[in-house]
Amino acid sequence: MQKIKPTDKVITYKSELERKAELSNSLLIMLEEAATRQSCEEAACVITGVLKNLSNDFSEIKSSVDFWESLTGSNLEKT
Repeated sequence: MQKIKPTDKVITYKSELERKAELSNSLLIMLEEAATRQSCEEAACVITGVLKNLSNDFSEIKSSVDFWESLTGSNLEKT
């Protein structure tokens, strides 16, 4: 019988699944927060800021940050 090592795909998959769940939860919270804003512009700023922050830990959403920054015409690094 073969032992399962920490580097095996089963454990990696679980970690990846947990990582995706964390991202999904963060995105849900982001949308809930954006929905409380009084204008579309304010909501877009919330989304842009949260995505930019999340992209530090989740590189797969970097293209979304670029899109939202171009959409809002903002670059939050300068503020």
